[in-house]
Amino acid sequence: MSEFKEVDSCIRTSAREHHNINEVFFLCQKAVTDPIAPLFDSKDSSLKQACVSALQRIFYLCDRDQDGHLSDKEIHDFQIKCFGKPLSDLDLSNIKSSIQRQLPDSVTDKGITQSGFVLLNKLFAEKGRHETIWLILRTFHYTDSLSLQSSFLSPKFEVPANSSAELSPAGYRFFVDLFLLHDKDNDGGLSPSELSALFAPTPGLPPQWQENDFPSCTVRNDADYITLQGWLAQWSMTTFTS
Repeated sequence: MSEFKEVDSCIRTSAREHHNINEVFFLCQKAVTDPIAPLFDSKDSSLKQACVSALQRIFYLCDRDQDGHLSDKEIHDFQIKCFGKPLSDLDLSNIKSSIQRQLPDSVTDKGITQSGFVLLNKLFAEKGRHETIWLILRTFHYTDSLSLQSSFLSPKFEVPANSSAELSPAGYRFFVDLFLLHDKDNDGGLSPSELSALFAPTPGLPPQWQENDFPSCTVRNDADYITLQGWLAQWSMTTFTS
């Protein structure tokens, strides 16, 4: 296997002697349900770009305070979301040590950086634990082709005839928190770079917004940055029309 990198696994078995029969079926099933080929290039010993991009998006979503690190709490939340069980302090310490041995700057007092998170998943692939990567990806609604599920991107939302949709108080609170989180300089407006960072984990600006020349179509400040009032108005209109 060290010579032929395209071989995923190798095992000696015998049907006559009933040797490693269950293991063979397990590996065959694993090759179909959790294939390594879409994730990892064995010849270059690196994660494929589509996998890296997906993991970077997942890191962004789990970095709740957007400080560029996964804190211990954010890592524990990630662990519960993906695997349904907590991570012990010893396990977390071992994970950080494994990452630091290969990429020292990827673990700081703030937590694990994005490059450290991607490296961790590369280590999973190298150790044959690619089912762990697939579990993470599928938890965040990725398909076997590493694209986001269409049902996740465009969920069905039936609005009865002669009715309209509007944001709930919880919906407004969500968009207020999102605005405040990405207004890094606290100037009351989202600059182009801040808007770009906000929409980084999404497919981009909604087509309707682009057609209406967003952000020129809503309330902006003197610096031509969208304000909180304009941000909420944009989402209120989007909810009503789309």
